[in-house]
Amino acid sequence: MSIGTKTGPGANQLRDNGQTLSNELYTIFRRLRRHRPAILGGAVFVLLLLAALLAPWISPYPPNEPNYAAALKAPSPEHLLGADELGRDVLSRIIYGARVSLQVGLISVGIALTLGLLLGATAGYYGGRLDDLIMRIMDILLAFPGVLLAIAIMAVLGPGIRNAMIAIGIVSIPQYARIVRGSVLSLKENEYIEAARALGTSTGRLVGRHILPNILAPLIVRATLGTSEAILEAAALGFLGLGVQPPTAEWGAMLSGGRNYLYNAPHIATFPGVAITITVLAMNLFGDGLRDALDPRLKL
Repeated sequence: MSIGTKTGPGANQLRDNGQTLSNELYTIFRRLRRHRPAILGGAVFVLLLLAALLAPWISPYPPNEPNYAAALKAPSPEHLLGADELGRDVLSRIIYGARVSLQVGLISVGIALTLGLLLGATAGYYGGRLDDLIMRIMDILLAFPGVLLAIAIMAVLGPGIRNAMIAIGIVSIPQYARIVRGSVLSLKENEYIEAARALGTSTGRLVGRHILPNILAPLIVRATLGTSEAILEAAALGFLGLGVQPPTAEWGAMLSGGRNYLYNAPHIATFPGVAITITVLAMNLFGDGLRDALDPRLKL
């Protein structure tokens, strides 16, 4: 026997688990690859992500540098998407705006996913009065329209990108909490969970090792679709002047600034609106395909 080589039932089980995981990932990738709209949406999202990361190198002009001689200039070889009321290049501001929108979308979903997972797992596993309390709080949050609740939170916290991420994250918590709670309620009654509990497995290990891995699929899909919703809500807050503050480039704020020039310079508002539409559509297409790939009951 060679030194350092693991043998025995434990090593065999570890290899079997690794092989099973590899097979499942390959199956998911193969199903996702056959979903052409999802591939298109994912490719668009990757391009937007690269544009946001490489913004300082690929944007033709500084995003906040005014050039009054080019104010309201229509699209031309010098300014491919035109210039705004201060002469700032619209293309450069859209590229930098992708940074803000994607940052708000991803971080706010991270906040909602983390808190929703914690609250939903606690409510579903322990049940009783704690479940009733958590779910009634979630019902109260769901009773308000999302944008209206986010505006109310922003009124308390004040405008700014950090507060916008917090507000959007809080608004989205009930969606994840309900998904996690329902999944935990159905899983905790399974025989293998009962067996693990009878063997003295701790609550944290039971939830973390046996329950959470089985509810990741719906959470991943919900997070993918939730990112597009968060980007849309961030644009709405920016349009109302509650999100990112000038002169920072942000798509919603650019829409708000361009609405006063719809007749003589429509490009100022049109191109940021197109960027929002393409991004949200791409995330929704990818989320739909990911849902189909993770659910073997659905045929692509």
